[in-house]
Amino acid sequence: MLSQDFDSSEFDYLSADNFSGSENQVNTKTPEVTNIERFWNLTGNWGEFGSYFGAGLSASLIVRAIPALIPAAVILIPAAGLGLALYSFSAEGSGKVRSQLILLAVATAMIAGNWDAWQAWIIVNSQLLILTFALIVAVLVFVGLQIWSKLNAN
Repeated sequence: MLSQDFDSSEFDYLSADNFSGSENQVNTKTPEVTNIERFWNLTGNWGEFGSYFGAGLSASLIVRAIPALIPAAVILIPAAGLGLALYSFSAEGSGKVRSQLILLAVATAMIAGNWDAWQAWIIVNSQLLILTFALIVAVLVFVGLQIWSKLNAN
């Protein structure tokens, strides 16, 4: 082998400061989120919450102003809310957070727009609600005791 046939460029990576010169090594860097990006994401989420809250509150107040829309609102708003809730349970990643944000904003707006109606309904039905709650607790305790007694019978 002659010295002119020798190619020293094969060993250039040895003199470099970075010793990751192998061609098989792949550097995968995760993108870092800077503070300003976190800030814009956070303010974007609050802005989106505010816009959905405002739209839900407007829809709620329009329904109260025009009583003929009450049947449509009673049917469509819970149906849309249920669909959004089911989607938020099945979604992954940012879609899940976004759908939960929309659901929270619309639910809050519906309660805020109709808080006096909700309050009146609870006061009128409070005795029935208390009785129903007590009945549910009694049934759950009874079923739990039955299961516990069957499991500890041995």
